[in-house]
Formats: sequence, C-alpha cells, structure tokens
Amino acid sequence: MKSPAPFFIFLLGWLWLGPAQAQQQGLVQQFTDSSILLADGDTLEGPLTLNRREDVVQIQLGDGSVRTLSAVAVQSFAVKGEQIDRRRNPYYYDDFYDARAGYYYGNPFYSTRPLRRRQERSDTSLVRIFRVYRWNRGNDYSDFKSPGFFEQLSNGPTLLLRRESLVQRAANYNSPYGYGAYRGGYPYGAGIPATQFYTDIKDDFYLGLPDGRIIALRNPKKDLLNAFRQQQRQIEAYAKVNHLEYTNARELAYIVNYANSLAAANN
Repeated sequence: MKSPAPFFIFLLGWLWLGPAQAQQQGLVQQFTDSSILLADGDTLEGPLTLNRREDVVQIQLGDGSVRTLSAVAVQSFAVKGEQIDRRRNPYYYDDFYDARAGYYYGNPFYSTRPLRRRQERSDTSLVRIFRVYRWNRGNDYSDFKSPGFFEQLSNGPTLLLRRESLVQRAANYNSPYGYGAYRGGYPYGAGIPATQFYTDIKDDFYLGLPDGRIIALRNPKKDLLNAFRQQQRQIEAYAKVNHLEYTNARELAYIVNYANSLAAANN
C-alpha cells in the first residue's frame, strides 16, 4: 500500500493538536476604566486587563506604572469600556444593572417605575461588577480553596455569579463555522474527520451564599431548585409563567432575585 502523502499526515496532526493547543489559552479581557477595592481597603483606578484563567488583573496607574494583582489581594472591582469580542452573541453586552438592583418580573417595588430598556446593540459603557470568592476551582474532591473572580449578575442575599472561559466546540462541515473548511480538495470520505473545532466563550454559573460559600450550577435548573428547596414549586411556576430560561444569564438573574424574595418572605 502506498504511504500517505506527507501533507496529509501533517493535516491530520494539525487537526488533532489544534484543539489541545487552543484549550491551553486563557481568556483575557481589557477594559478602559476600572475601580478596584483592595483587600486592605485601599482603592486603585485605571485601565485594567483581566486574565480569567489565572485570576489576575493588571491595572495601569496614573503615573504610567502597571500593578499586577492576584485575587487574594482584591475584594471587588468595577469595570467598563470592554473591548468588544465578536465571538459573543449580540446581547452579551446587555445591561445587568436592573438585575443587580433586585428587579424581577412582578417585583412590586418596580410596579410604578419604568424598567430600563433592553440594550439592542453592544454598549461597553455599561458597568460590570466582579467579586472575590474562595472556591475549589471545580474540583469537588478537593478541600483546597483559593480566591477567584466572579461576576455579579443579580442582587442578594444569594447572588447569581458568572465565570467565563474558553472552550473548544465542534463545527461539522455543514455548519457556519465548518462548511467545506477543511476538506481542502480531498474527496468526501477520504479519511479526514467530518468535524473541526473553533474556540468559543463559555458561561459557568454559580450561587454566592451570604456566608461566602459558592454553589456551582452545572445544571442551572436542577441545582438552583435544590438550593431553594422550600421555594422550589413557586420558582418553577414563576419561570414557566414568565417563559424564563435557566441557561440565559439575564433571565436566570431574574429567577434568582425572585427566589431571594420568596426566601425573605418566609423568614
């Protein structure tokens, strides 16, 4: 049998190594303005770079110097002016201000106040809030916990939190990402896999409890209802009536706000 052409071997190797190499990349976000509250109570302001995987921020100070801070040195920070990432869906830069203020459908406090309109285009002037929680970095079998940055999406006392990361997703030949993209002149069925991979940004949701613990929402609906067992039936009915999805960040924030209102009423 004739041995495969060198280019064909190289192509196969690239297809399988590419995802592994991309998986090692960390998500880095840049903001034109920030205000950081440090663990010692001091504050810093200036342009900020956030490394999500390493839980490290770099802030440029007024004198032109750059200071690098790990999560252990930070209490919280607010940012705006994010560099737009075209990989995100059009509503990613929507405003969570109302959710952080406690809004949910049917909240009597907002019955006489107009709700801020949903953003219809990217608006990076909106402020995002990040807080520090200690966690096991997704390893349920480890008791070791280290500080990490979590974005606040809802009001409290139990907060909806989000972490973002890069993941590899498969794009088959007839998807928008992969149509004809890597057959490269080889006939269909020539031994090249029918999929390739692209890098996407993934949301992971958590609940931040008043005592500082966090709960991972790997299955947002199931895990959220388990966290609010006494209010489970009311929460399910509320989400169904208002057509809210547990996997949508904004709608999940409303559900958490509603759950908090029920828990407060019961207490």
